[in-house]
Amino acid sequence: MGAEKNTKKSKQSSLAGDRARRANVTSTNQTRFVFWAVLIATFLIVGTVGAYLYINREKAIVELVVAAGPYKSDSYELMQEIADVASRQSDFLRIKVVNTKDSSQNISILNKGKVDLATIRSDTPVVSNIRMIADLFPDYFQIIAGDNTRIFSINDLRNKKVAIPAFGTDEFRSFWAVADHYDISATAVNWVSMPFVAAGNKLLSGEIDAIFTVRSLRDRLILNLYEDASLKHKNLKLIEIDQAEAISVKRPFLTSHMIPKGTYSGAPPAPSRNIISTSVTRTLVSREDVDPEVIRELTKILFENRLDLVIRFSLASAIQKPNLDKGTSVPLHEGAQSYYDRDEPSFIQENAEPIALMITVAAMVGSALIALRSRLMSGQKNRMDSYNYMLLDIADKARKSDEIEVIKTLKDELYYILETVVRALDTDDVTEEGFQSFSLLWESVREVLNERKADIT
Repeated sequence: MGAEKNTKKSKQSSLAGDRARRANVTSTNQTRFVFWAVLIATFLIVGTVGAYLYINREKAIVELVVAAGPYKSDSYELMQEIADVASRQSDFLRIKVVNTKDSSQNISILNKGKVDLATIRSDTPVVSNIRMIADLFPDYFQIIAGDNTRIFSINDLRNKKVAIPAFGTDEFRSFWAVADHYDISATAVNWVSMPFVAAGNKLLSGEIDAIFTVRSLRDRLILNLYEDASLKHKNLKLIEIDQAEAISVKRPFLTSHMIPKGTYSGAPPAPSRNIISTSVTRTLVSREDVDPEVIRELTKILFENRLDLVIRFSLASAIQKPNLDKGTSVPLHEGAQSYYDRDEPSFIQENAEPIALMITVAAMVGSALIALRSRLMSGQKNRMDSYNYMLLDIADKARKSDEIEVIKTLKDELYYILETVVRALDTDDVTEEGFQSFSLLWESVREVLNERKADIT
């Protein structure tokens, strides 16, 4: 029976050692966890600081080259003003303006990568990698006739001498688009292509009957023509394109617009009444591969420095976000889209209330769990402390006793306490850390009992 009892005590002592080793392993794992947690937190902090420094870094100067159309044209002069404003308002964006023949050439050299931006008419054919940035201003189809000619409508151009833009240009094709709608053949009009200034001089001298042009309402050359006519006491009349809406149905890139009475002169008013005309939008485009951050900066300059641009060039007042539901099928550039969507509510803003509720509930649940865990750990600690006090009490009794039977009884109590604590550890009534300290104290008390037993015997 004594051997069986010693075997049981040996097994209990071995079990205590195993539990102590398990506690040591747990403690080591927790140390490793804390180490990795600190390491990850350090990386997050360093990454956050690095990202902040990267975002706020001093950016290198970026120059965008824009194909802007003929020298001194409206699109050319507008882009010159935009380039000047960009050089003053942007830390890194610069714009270089180059003059070109027309929209067709602009889109061609943009596709070839020779320029980064281009001003084109909205009816210019484009390839799939072209992206829109902004609508700049409308160009109007204008037919200007001498006052002494018998031209009162489009159909009256038959058998008249009409100056039209140079052969092969966008404006040249625009004239024949209008003529085609009114079923006017190329042989029905005595047409001649020539530059606008030369055509204006011939119109005032009576050598031709009318001029067709596609220009803005503030075009410098048209304003000069009306001023010259006023100085020479000649009246000019603007011929209405009365079927402009029908033309826009057949050609969606074109729109019907009104030219207000007195646009070019107030006394006498020119035109003498509101005139219906066809218009085409002058658009700023880029390639898809141009840096979105740079395009966003350009778009920001266009819209946030509008007053500065309008003071310099009145047509800048017409700059607007492209209407993708109307006319054009060219998508927006990613950078421009980013700027236009700046005021759109983000996912967090749209779902602020439910997210706030979820955070509040999570915080409450988290607080409750922390409080519960703290309470459980406090209970586990108190329970472990009571077991430790029982061990200390056994050690104190052993020191004071000189009877071998008392020592044996105390040793039985010692092993009973060990069994109780082991069961408590299995049911999570005490912690691994608490058991680790208990096992060390238990071994010390066992040594005390063995020493007292040896002293007595």
